[in-house]
Amino acid sequence: MQEAVTVLHTHVLVVILFLILFTYKALLLFLNEHKQLEKAKRYTKALDIVFGTLILVTGGYLLYLYQGMPAWLIVKMVLVLAAIPLGIVGIKRHNKKLAGASLLLFMYVYGIAETKSLLMLNPGPIENATTEMESTATKYNAEATEEAKPAEMVAALEDTQLANAKAIYTQVCETCHGPDGTKGLGGAANLKESNLSLQDRINVVENGRGLMPGFGGQLTEQEAEALAAYTMTLRND
Repeated sequence: MQEAVTVLHTHVLVVILFLILFTYKALLLFLNEHKQLEKAKRYTKALDIVFGTLILVTGGYLLYLYQGMPAWLIVKMVLVLAAIPLGIVGIKRHNKKLAGASLLLFMYVYGIAETKSLLMLNPGPIENATTEMESTATKYNAEATEEAKPAEMVAALEDTQLANAKAIYTQVCETCHGPDGTKGLGGAANLKESNLSLQDRINVVENGRGLMPGFGGQLTEQEAEALAAYTMTLRND
């Protein structure tokens, strides 16, 4: 898990550094500062090779790691890997169209990364979820939560809450955690063996952890609490 997180951070850092250099050279190209551009190309040639190689290696690893993840994430990585060589060729040949196309691709990639949508739509409520769930966390005090058994956790959820919590789990969690919580794709925690409290699980659902993204912007507070409570029902007795 730690290795995957390190690769992800490395990938993001290298992409940012590459984009800073590329944007600077693209501006020189658009401003017809060809002498300055040639000078910049000479000074950054080695960096372009290093950054490009690191992006390909780390990006390829993440694509392998994220098998089964949402389409927007896979498309994002593929477009980044396509935009980089396109931009390099555009700068090398002083081709404004290729350089501009590369910049547009990077802008689109940023948009889908921020919205988690190929149409760059603002994330809304998770499908099949309800905004009318009562707060589940308040039904347990801290001591009872730590000792509660799965059957008791399910019993505390109303039928509608349980159905929606399962639907949310299936949509956003099952790919990596599996239907029983033991799949472990990309280092995902084994929910059958996890000793996290209800509040800790709510924090993970809302804010993410490691490679897992946070869903605080897509779930209501009640939905996050119900989902966290549902994951506790997967624990071993």
